[in-house]
Amino acid sequence: MRGEILSYDIVSGEGLISGDDLTRYRFSRTDVGGAQEPVPGLRVDFVPLDGRACQIIPLQIQERGLPASSFAPAEAPLGMWAYFVRCIRQKYIDGEGRARRLEYWSFILFAWLTMMAAFLPFFFAVGLAADSELTVLTLLPPVLWALFLIIPGICLAVRRLHDVGLSGWLYLVTFIPYVGGIFMLVVACIPSQPHPNAYGPAPKRL
Repeated sequence: MRGEILSYDIVSGEGLISGDDLTRYRFSRTDVGGAQEPVPGLRVDFVPLDGRACQIIPLQIQERGLPASSFAPAEAPLGMWAYFVRCIRQKYIDGEGRARRLEYWSFILFAWLTMMAAFLPFFFAVGLAADSELTVLTLLPPVLWALFLIIPGICLAVRRLHDVGLSGWLYLVTFIPYVGGIFMLVVACIPSQPHPNAYGPAPKRL
């Protein structure tokens, strides 16, 4: 019989397969042949036995028209600060792959908080009625920080579009006044596609 992997817990090594007969079958990692990790969305052939799936064989990935990288295991969840740091370090100019909602909103939150912190010297200078030269100098850090965040912000938005199955080129819609902001807000609130898509595996483990 053939079916599709619904879920898989990498810790316990147990998962569920939805058979083409509309019945769910439990399975363990030891029942899966080959080196292919049993990730959600992967089509498999198996032998049903007492409510469990045995002798599981992953089918050719080309059946779904997706690249092999799309079926890599989902990443481990990170904290909000860790997502922000990763965006500005490891993925600074990386528009490939997918970004879940938590990663997107983590970046937005800490980008805003760090921007406010960078503006504090300027606010103090204005409040103390400091000379104009000092006031201008205190504006330099927040301006540089804002420029620094532009590239990772764009790359993250592209990955968020990928996560909901849209082309990254749709980011150009954000340059349309009013419409662009609303469009990106909607995209930022849409749940991740639970299965692998053309841009990679689902970033959230089921």
